[in-house]
Order: sequence, then C-alpha cells, then structure tokens
Amino acid sequence: MAGDMPPDENVGPTLLAISCILLALIITTTSLRIYTRWSLRTLGWDDYTIAFTAFLAVIRVAIQIMQVRHGNGRHRSYLTQDEYIYNNMLGWYAQILLFASTALLKISIILLILRIIQDSWKLRVFLRAVIVGLVVTNLACIIILLAECDPVDAYWKGGGTCWDTRVRIYSIYLTIAYSILTDLLCSLLPLLIIWNVRMPLRKKLMIWGLMSLGLTATGFGALRASSLGLVTDDLSWTYAIAAIWSNLELFLGINAANLALSLSIWGFIRHGKRPENSQQRSASSKIPRSGHSFGKHTPSLRPDQFDSPTCVVTCRRDRQDSRISEGSDIPLEPGIQKKTEFWLVEDASDNNTSRDNVLQKSEAAQRQDV
Repeated sequence: MAGDMPPDENVGPTLLAISCILLALIITTTSLRIYTRWSLRTLGWDDYTIAFTAFLAVIRVAIQIMQVRHGNGRHRSYLTQDEYIYNNMLGWYAQILLFASTALLKISIILLILRIIQDSWKLRVFLRAVIVGLVVTNLACIIILLAECDPVDAYWKGGGTCWDTRVRIYSIYLTIAYSILTDLLCSLLPLLIIWNVRMPLRKKLMIWGLMSLGLTATGFGALRASSLGLVTDDLSWTYAIAAIWSNLELFLGINAANLALSLSIWGFIRHGKRPENSQQRSASSKIPRSGHSFGKHTPSLRPDQFDSPTCVVTCRRDRQDSRISEGSDIPLEPGIQKKTEFWLVEDASDNNTSRDNVLQKSEAAQRQDV
C-alpha cells in the first residue's frame, strides 16, 4: 500500500557533496606531503602507505558516484530491481576498499610515530603489535565479505547460501572498536613523545593539536557503528547513510595525518630545500679577537680568583643536500652548539718578557705603516 511506503528521500547528493569536498582536500594535502618529502629526499613507508590510501579513497568515491547515479541514497521501494542489485554489487566493492583504506591509514600514522621514536624499543614493539591487530581485524572483514555467500554474487543478487548477517555486522563492530582505540593511541602518544623534546611550548601544542585531529574522525566511526543494523532489506538507504559516516571517518583521518606534517610542508614552501637555514639567521657566531676575552688572565691556578669564563661557539654549515631530520618530523634546532671553557695561565717569570716582545712587534708594525 502507498501509505506504508517510506518518504521518497535521497541522501545520495549529500554523500557525494561531503565526499568530493573532503577528497579534494585529500588530493591537495597528500600531493603537498609527497612532493615535500620527495624534494627533501625523506620519503618513507608512512608516505607510501598514505599515498596508496588516498588512491583507494579516489576509487571509492568513483564507485559511489556510480551508485548515486543508479539510485543509491533512496529507499528500495523507489528503485527497480536491476538498480537495487547493481547498487548492492558496487557497495560490496566499496566496503572492501573501506576496510583496506582504514587499515592503511592507521598503519601510516603508526609508521610516522615510529620514525619519531628511536630509543624506546618496547614502545616500538608495542606499536608493531598494534599494526598486526589492524591487519587482522580489517582483513577478517574482507575475508568475511568474500566468503559470506556462495556464490559470491549471491550477496547482491540473492539466492545461493549466505551466512547469518550477524557474522558480518559483529565483525564490523569489532573492527570499529579496535579502530577507535587505535585513534586514541595515535592521538595521545605523540603528546608524550613531543613533551620530552626541546622546543617551545607553543610549537609542542601546535604539533600535538594537528596530530590529534584524528580524534574527530573517531566520533564519526562511532556514528558509523550505530547506523549499522541487522536488518538488510533496504541497503540502498541504510548503507548510504553508513557511507556518509564512513567517508567522514576515513577522509578526515587522511587529512589529519597529512596536516600533522603541515609545519614541515610550510617550512619547505617558504624556504625551499633548506627551511632550517632561515631559523636563527641572526644568531651568527661572533668569536672575540682578543685572547683575553676567552678567559681571565691569572698568574696562578687559583680557582677562587677565576670567574668561570665561557665561550659559546656556534657552528653553522649549509649543505647542498639538506634534510630536515631524516628520521623524525619534529623540527630540530639547526647548527651544532658547543660550550667550551678556556683557562689561560701565564708563568709570572715570563710575563715581562712576553710583554716586551709584544711591544717590540707593535713598534715594528707602526714603523712599517709610516
């Protein structure tokens, strides 16, 4: 009966608008990240994985565009049977891309953290164990999708034999829960790491804030879980809403991972391949010419008469192949600073003789000038 039909609503345009805007940001931030790292010759596995994740995101949006063209986002009652079957088939592929992209995104963030920490082997082992967990949970969902129905196309065509829907839905719940825990870990762990690094507090808070943007994606992951249900008779509507939350979670996570390196990217844009050369440009080394400026002149080794003179020597060196801390994305202070103390001691018996020699040399130099 017409009165029992749901309203003819369509969330497809909303899905595409949100996805395309965030995808444009992904392409921009990922391109800047890869170009900056490539120019500085500091490309790593975290960059490769985030680039491949962005590539999968592009494919996912392309599939969803085709879905919306065939009625995705509307209730099943307003679609033909062929449209509904085609939508479910495309949605099956989009789900596989989602699980693969989610795992690669989290792995990329953890690989970035591993590039920062070098000393704590226990923490490194723990993070590698987290990566294994990401692979297992997301790969399990992909395997379930592949093996759920026999034959596979029975998932979208119907017929055949399929597992209970709860197997797939509960596995997705488990994956989302593990993903949320990973988001919290990847957002809070950099705070502990950066806090022990010598840099201004404002810069510490800025870096941590950028790396914590992924927490916003965590909330959308929880919304995705709540939008999934055990009833699967209106997938063109239900899964379109879930796709909105999924894309917000995934695409914001990719952008957050790229924006965590925005300080390095901005430094490269402003200063080229050696952004560190612009820092402390005014702190040039000034070595005094007078020998007495290195220490107090004293005739004996009496510490009570010594004023603890010091000389700070700053060594700066420009290199053609400059890198910004290859193993870390935390900006380090350029140059090598060394603090040296000089104790100059003269024998009292030779003091007058050395003065006479200096005076003779000075008089000879004046005669030459005349």
